Parts: sequence; structure tokens; C-alpha cells
Amino acid sequence: MTSFLDTPRGRFFFREHPGNRPILLFLHGNLGTSRWWMPILQRLPAGWRGIAYDAIGYGASDRSQDLTRFSVPGRLQDLIAFIEGLHLSHIHLIAHSTATPVAMEYALLAPENLATLTLIGPVPTSGVKTPPEAYPYLEQLPTDQDLQAKALRASAPHLDHASPEVQTLLDDIAALDNLTLPAIARGLDAWQPGDRLRQLTTPVMIVRGYDDLMLDEKQAHQTLLSIPGAGNLEMLHGAGHSPMLETPEGLTELLVTFISDDWETFETIRQRFDVEEEKHDDELKTPPYR
Repeated sequence: MTSFLDTPRGRFFFREHPGNRPILLFLHGNLGTSRWWMPILQRLPAGWRGIAYDAIGYGASDRSQDLTRFSVPGRLQDLIAFIEGLHLSHIHLIAHSTATPVAMEYALLAPENLATLTLIGPVPTSGVKTPPEAYPYLEQLPTDQDLQAKALRASAPHLDHASPEVQTLLDDIAALDNLTLPAIARGLDAWQPGDRLRQLTTPVMIVRGYDDLMLDEKQAHQTLLSIPGAGNLEMLHGAGHSPMLETPEGLTELLVTFISDDWETFETIRQRFDVEEEKHDDELKTPPYR
């Protein structure tokens, strides 16, 4: 099922697995569109609602020449507009790669509206810095078929690159504006979450493919330790940076298990952590004895 949603931030194209609860909302990464989530949407249990939209500048959603739209704050405002446009609540948010900072920022902004958060091949929470020499390649990518194929192979090394479906993925990359990928890279360079992530106590699962070339295992563990709500680091065999394309069965199983968990005990721990954080903050504000 596909549809369009008109919002104050523009028109979004989205794909949907019809259902009621739970509600899963999927955010795609740099090379992707909502198409990347189709293998997961098709495998969701009956009655589960799954939604994946094309970000602004991607797929069939609106284009923009405003570079601020591709910053983390800009993409966060798009996410908020989409959620409000569909009146979504108690969401299980699943984000891939360059979309993970947007998902984390939403979790910090509206924790009451999130049930769980899943980060797949996340941008390291310590921050990233795109080398200056990489920007010409990012600008060239939409018009260079060889670069497109190499980029997709690096992101999804275990995907059958001879399959007919791969061409549609490459066509989506070729449809990007030249400014989109460099603008997103600059937005990620500027993202510095710092200590704010100590407030992220929503249940979080981090997923990394064993052969991920973008996120090494050490970075994944550092991200896990920087988020209080992160209790799961799942490693998927037979996957690189894009397990939704490479091992959709394994990723769907992880998601269903994680989302189906009983979070009542976790909620008690989270409330206790929030109280301790408030006490810690008050102690920091108290002037030292003289």
C-alpha cells in the first residue's frame, strides 16, 4: 500500500503495511528510500502497522534546494510533521544510518510518544567528520553509475547485486539532486549530541551487521554505552551496513522480538534513572561549601 501525505513541510510519499498496533515507523539512510524497507514491511506480523516514507529530496517526496532542510534539525522537523500528519502515537521508531541522529533527536524531544527506538548501523554518537576530499564524490554520485554501484556494494555487500531489484535501488540514487548527499554530510558534521544522550532512556536496540564497513564494532559499543536506554547490541551475520536488504528475515525477527518485549520492568528502571538524574543535576547546581 502506497500513499502521499501533505504537510506544512511538504509532500511525503510513503509505503505502509496496514494494521493497528504496534506502529512501526521506518527512516531510511543516505542511499535509500522507503523502498529499502519493503522486505521488512512485507514480513511484519498480521495486524502490525508499518510505515516507511521517502525523506524530502528522495524518491517520490518533494524536492528542496534549501540546504537547511538536510540538516539534522531540518530533517527532525520533517519527521515531526509526518508523525503529526498521520496522528501517530506510541511509535516504535526504526532508523538506518544517516537517519539515526534524527531518530535520537526525536527520542530526546518527545520520549512520551516513543515506545522503543531501533538504530541500525547508527552514526557514532561521538560525532563524525566527512573528509573534505569526499565531497566531490558525494556531488558526483547521482550522475556516475560506477560510483553508484560501488556505493551500494559497500553499503550492502551481501546483497545479490545481479538481481533485477538492484537496478531500482540504483535508479533511486540516480534520481537524487547533486546537493542532497553533500548537504546531509555537512549536517552530520555539525551534529554533536554530547551529554544530552544521557537523557535518552527510551528502550533502545542497536543493530550492526558483522561486515559493516561504515560502523566498526568498537564504535557500536561506544554508542551503546553512551545511551542509558540502550540494552541491546545485536550483531547480524551475513550483513554489512544494510541488513534490511541483506538479511531481512533476521532483522525482522530481531525487531519483532524487541518490540514484543515486556517493558514494564524497564519503565520502572527508567523512572528511577530520571529521579537520579534530577538529583544529580540539583547537586551540580548547589554551590560548594565554603
